[in-house]
Amino acid sequence: MKGTPFPRVLVEERRLDRRRFLCAAGAAAALAAGGELLAHALGDPPPVEPRRVPGTLAPGETCTVPVVAGEVLAVRLDADTVVAYDRRCPHLGCPVVWAAARGRFECPCHRAAFDARTGEVLFGPPRRGLRAVAVEVE
Repeated sequence: MKGTPFPRVLVEERRLDRRRFLCAAGAAAALAAGGELLAHALGDPPPVEPRRVPGTLAPGETCTVPVVAGEVLAVRLDADTVVAYDRRCPHLGCPVVWAAARGRFECPCHRAAFDARTGEVLFGPPRRGLRAVAVEVE
């Protein structure tokens, strides 16, 4: 009887065949999906305490306010409205900037844009909007 000798050689057992590759790829995909579900289950971090922004901001001007975990970007939209958001883009954490000419917040890393009044995603890869932060005008 000809064929492969038994027991198999250890080198042949360690060889990566199609079945082992597909099992490893499936396990990696399941772990990635589980990690994303866990991140969504944990939710957003706790809200940041209200920050003070100078009352001298003119409409369209911005200021940054340092916080423990980064910065808050505040902008005066009109004479009565000041909004502030966590400066980190919810996609990959790049710093968001104020685009005064277009009247919106933008993430230059992946060309995402956010509504100035609500922080919701206008376009781009982020799935969530910017995290609002309460501000007090001095």
